[in-house]
Amino acid sequence: MSLSDFFILFSFIVEVGVLQYMEYKAWKTLFTPLTFLMFPYLAVLLITLLIADGPLGFVPFYYPSIIIWHVGIFLFAIPSFSIAYIMQRKKAQSTIDTTLTEMRDSQMPKLLTILSLILSLLFVWHLRSTLANSKQALGSDEFGEDFSGFGFWGHLRIFTIPLYMICIYYVGKKRWWLWFPVIVFTAVSVLNQVKGWTIIPIIAALTMRVYTGRTKLTLRLLITVVLGMFAIFFTFYAMSILVVQERGVSDDFMDFIFGHFFHYLTSGTYGWSMDLERGLPDDGGSFEIIIAQLVNLVKTATGDKELVSPINSLFYFSGTSLTNVRTIFGTLYINTNLVSFTMYILILSTIIYTLKLLALKYASIYTYTVYFFYITLLFMGWFDLYFANLTIFESAIIILFLWIFDWFVIGNRFLARGKTAIVQEEGVRIS
Repeated sequence: MSLSDFFILFSFIVEVGVLQYMEYKAWKTLFTPLTFLMFPYLAVLLITLLIADGPLGFVPFYYPSIIIWHVGIFLFAIPSFSIAYIMQRKKAQSTIDTTLTEMRDSQMPKLLTILSLILSLLFVWHLRSTLANSKQALGSDEFGEDFSGFGFWGHLRIFTIPLYMICIYYVGKKRWWLWFPVIVFTAVSVLNQVKGWTIIPIIAALTMRVYTGRTKLTLRLLITVVLGMFAIFFTFYAMSILVVQERGVSDDFMDFIFGHFFHYLTSGTYGWSMDLERGLPDDGGSFEIIIAQLVNLVKTATGDKELVSPINSLFYFSGTSLTNVRTIFGTLYINTNLVSFTMYILILSTIIYTLKLLALKYASIYTYTVYFFYITLLFMGWFDLYFANLTIFESAIIILFLWIFDWFVIGNRFLARGKTAIVQEEGVRIS
């Protein structure tokens, strides 16, 4: 490590520390969008540096790639501090570090319970049908496409994402039957062979449980989560080796699993590092790529079949496998100019901090699910930009639809609840 490399890394760590201190002073909590954006990347970055150019075979790391994160998190923090300042001036500032008693003790709405069970049964039936009709190997990408990769079942799979979160949030000894949809929805995600959309609902739901006090944050929980995440990776790659490739368990089986685990974990940091070091050969991309879901909705409505793909087509070999992801800020930089890069981050931050305020004012499982879903997408910023995916819109719209439907069917319960929800934070009432 050169002196300039050390300075880049050290200054970034200092920036994260200063911003986190200011963030905590502003919101009195660690459960904020900026925290969820910064610290996972910092953790993955340090892991990347530990394995770089080492015995695992990974290539050297290019330290100047960290600079884009210097700029990105600073821009993202501006709306946070601005909104917190406005709330303080209005004497309506919320200390979000506390649990809402109402949320902690709430019961799962019957509508969501019924829908979760129905969808679980539908997917069990559909899996049986797909196994009987598909010629693809179980556990392959092709089987995942046949099962729920597109069309009706593809959209229905997206419908399961918010319900998956909600079931994990409410499951427990008194609601043991929710383990059935949790297991089924996990199987649906695994069979679809998309790791990110398996991890995101789990992290979001567990964070929501800790935030509301339904689950205590302990070392045991953290170890369980880490082991659980590794188990998910193990399942994905084991299916690839044992089922799809029809290979047995050899001496290098676990080496392959661990190698690909670290590859996935560092694919964003390495992808952006290698891209920048090579002079950004994929630079000059279109702004349409980072708003692909909006562009494709318009194209579909107008009959244009040339849809925009948010997936980078340029792959790099990091030493163990190929990567085409660039972290959230790397992908933004490649496809924007200085003005659009800045505006996108400021707007995104403003939207998510607004969701935070709405979740406080209208405290319900619906608002909480949307908010924690979005901050978990930030949590995955070390990997890539998830906000160009149509899933983020579909999931939010599904929750909004269910909220409105529940409101009309059951009554004005949730909106009325939000107006009188007392946040047990220095006795402040949000109204």
